[in-house]
Amino acid sequence: MRLVVARCTVDYEGRLAAHLAEAVRLIMVKADGCVAIHADGGAYKPLNWMNSPNNLIDDGERWVVTNPKGERLTIELIEVISDSHHEFGVDPGLEKDGVEAHLQALLAQSPEVIADGLTLVRREFPPDIGPVDLLCRDSSGTAVAIEVKRRRCRPGA
Repeated sequence: MRLVVARCTVDYEGRLAAHLAEAVRLIMVKADGCVAIHADGGAYKPLNWMNSPNNLIDDGERWVVTNPKGERLTIELIEVISDSHHEFGVDPGLEKDGVEAHLQALLAQSPEVIADGLTLVRREFPPDIGPVDLLCRDSSGTAVAIEVKRRRCRPGA
């Protein structure tokens, strides 16, 4: 992973146009090619990003990230404060809480207990918005996403 802290501007052209004015930001380039721009405050979500597959051209002061859909992310680096590379190695994946993981495994074996005619397509399906615990199809072939959550309830609640 490459982590760059820089004073920069960011412009996105694609489904819409978006501009991030000059400010200090964290730019993350993951091993799979995903590029994400973060601010120091606010939520965990990046201000802007480009998922892989994409092409990153780095000429030092300007990065241009393009993807097969024709989207373009242009990052103008005004001042690089820090630029570091880190090897993470192979990720072992998320280990779920025993109760939730057990429930997910049981539902994967018998999705028809949720609805008649439901069949499992895949566990831990990875769409761009985050993994879906169980991806199924109903009897008409419509995709059904199932997210398994464990919640402790008080008696009588």
